[in-house]
Amino acid sequence: DTPHVSSAMVRPSLQAFRRLTASTMSLLLAPLALRDRSATGSDADGPSCKLYARSWARTPTRPPLNGGHRLRVVQFNVLADGLSALDPELGGFTSAPRESLVWEYRRHRLLDEIFSHWGADGKDDGEHFPEVVALQEVDHYDWFAGEMGARGYDGVFLPKPNSPSRRSLDPTLEDGCALFWKRDGISMDGLQRISYKRLSPDGRPTEEPSNQVAILARMRLCDGGDGRCGGGAPFVLGVSHLLAQKDAAGERGRAHQMRQLLSAAGEEATACGAAATILCLDANAAPRNVLDYPPQAYPVIAQAGLRSAYASLLGGEPVYTTWKRRGSIETKHTIDYILVSPEVGVESVLLPPTDEQVGQGRLPCWRYPSDHISLQATLRLPDACLVQCP
Repeated sequence: DTPHVSSAMVRPSLQAFRRLTASTMSLLLAPLALRDRSATGSDADGPSCKLYARSWARTPTRPPLNGGHRLRVVQFNVLADGLSALDPELGGFTSAPRESLVWEYRRHRLLDEIFSHWGADGKDDGEHFPEVVALQEVDHYDWFAGEMGARGYDGVFLPKPNSPSRRSLDPTLEDGCALFWKRDGISMDGLQRISYKRLSPDGRPTEEPSNQVAILARMRLCDGGDGRCGGGAPFVLGVSHLLAQKDAAGERGRAHQMRQLLSAAGEEATACGAAATILCLDANAAPRNVLDYPPQAYPVIAQAGLRSAYASLLGGEPVYTTWKRRGSIETKHTIDYILVSPEVGVESVLLPPTDEQVGQGRLPCWRYPSDHISLQATLRLPDACLVQCP
């Protein structure tokens, strides 16, 4: 019982319905966006503006980390269409220009954000593509699978059992986690799907499934040809999205889910003799007390022997990974992570847009397509993972 794996998932009738629905919504929302544009302040850059420029932080080692194999990774909560433009309340993102939320606009900006930071001058070619892209809140997997497949990626998708996107203006939508990898450099040897177990109201573990999921993939480096030449040790790579409830009970639930994820990743690594583990997730959990409850999920990471790629290079987590305004409530904190085992080196990480760049409406906006920033890192897998060809 594994998630569907494909270069492009084909469901013509469903795709046609989604395109019709989204196009209709675009026509309905566009006049509203044009009318409201004068009220959006510095976010009213318009649909032709550039994405926020971002800078890289690199390891102080000179030259950069030697040995091992470079692995470029993107972690990105892309903001579900059903939780924004197609939500009757726009997901609460009323400070954003309405047209900037429409899927036909955002989807190409999402791809730009994934790919444009890697090559010199944003060069968009395969040589500069990340090897792994991990996404949350994907409710247009068909479209992503087609676009990513055309760029040389295979992918897997696991929807939430009861996606809130189903309650949007397009009830055929369902969001979940997606994982993509370059087929000419990585082979996928096995998949494990995880549906986390809930805690009871009084904090006891139960066997009742929650609405949060994870994908764990057993991967192996391969040569640049047919993908059959390997021989190096496998590595485990995962993607997940933890409970969003922002209170003490929710934090206990996130800690419980984090322990399940890290335990499953450890068991998978032991079973396959993995030389490294990399987990990409929207944990919905801050590293420090930013609300009215202490962190419980983030400390589990170190207890399991993993570390944050960003924190290990920067000396601490970035200032934020999500910065949004819903009505009068503004939140700015770090809740997204690329986690790595001790064997994995961290060569560089992509920094968030600066405070001065971000407009008064915060994220999303014309210049950024999600309420979460993408995390992007150049990692180094250990020598044991290197391809061994005869």
